Amino acid sequence: MTIITIPPKITGKEELVIISRKELDRMKAQMLPAVFLKGRAANKLDKRVERSVKEHRTGKTERLETFLKREHPKLYQKYAG
Repeated sequence: MTIITIPPKITGKEELVIISRKELDRMKAQMLPAVFLKGRAANKLDKRVERSVKEHRTGKTERLETFLKREHPKLYQKYAG
């Protein structure tokens, strides 16, 4: 992979990095989409995460493997091999 960096002295602002289209497409494919919530939806998610972290700290959560064995034995057998 060839990367060319043009310094700020030449561009006038920040460094400019040039990469191939193929490399750009590969990087874009690996990126996760960013989702920003606002208002009620954001508050609701914050509360759910807070509650989940608290449950994890107090030992009220269980491993996925245990849950699948109990609730979905066929699915567990399929993926546990």
